[in-house]
Amino acid sequence: MKLLLITTFLGAATAIDLVPQFLRRGNTDLIDTDNSDLETCFPNNLPWYTYKGNDYIFTRQRYNSICVDSNNRQYQWGKVNGIYPPIDEEDGGCSDVCISGYGRANQRGCSSMKPNKLVGFNYNCDEAACYCLYEKNTWTGNSSPCFDEMDTSYNGQGDVSGTKTNVGSTCYSLRVQAAPSPGPPPGSSICTYPSDYKCYKTGWPACCDDDGKRDISNPLVCNYRFNSSSNSHLSFHPKQQIILALTSRPCATTTGRV
Repeated sequence: MKLLLITTFLGAATAIDLVPQFLRRGNTDLIDTDNSDLETCFPNNLPWYTYKGNDYIFTRQRYNSICVDSNNRQYQWGKVNGIYPPIDEEDGGCSDVCISGYGRANQRGCSSMKPNKLVGFNYNCDEAACYCLYEKNTWTGNSSPCFDEMDTSYNGQGDVSGTKTNVGSTCYSLRVQAAPSPGPPPGSSICTYPSDYKCYKTGWPACCDDDGKRDISNPLVCNYRFNSSSNSHLSFHPKQQIILALTSRPCATTTGRV
């Protein structure tokens, strides 16, 4: 599908102008408007980025946009150059540099990217640059060792709630949640885990008391010995669901603690 003239609320514009330069490759007659091209620059499913006990979850908003707050105000930004597509690699792209930093910033003396004030980022594919976005008053002045460029004149505040049109850029909003605590290492004894009286009457499965032993190396062995029937009838405390996946530890049954 070749690009033809289209009209936007901003006025007449050719559709080719809405495609990042990165994708044009010098041949404006053969640009495909298929979303897979834009997906190359602006992927939808970014990996969650875990940092200091929190999961940072970025969500793509509409193409050709920058992020704004509920009052249509832009955010302070710090620009990081040299971030080329794809930006959805594990521990890479804007998710990485806007939260935990990057080599040039560290060499210049950046001590923190202030992720607690981060609200998202705008990615500009033409510039191969991340614009890390912050609430007002997070940074002062227009120079910091953390960024290649800055603009702190904007007063955006709170979560991203909308976008403004900006060709070549795309807004990614941010949601932060506490990361789940990791379970015990695979193969460690369930009988040596901290006591859990929400799941077990004595703090541990009853089989841990067999002959006074607490050296069960496989949690499944202990659990299956105690729950001789199928555990399909078990219900699980919400906080235990993630741990269950790692350890196969049973929690409350329909009749109470096990």
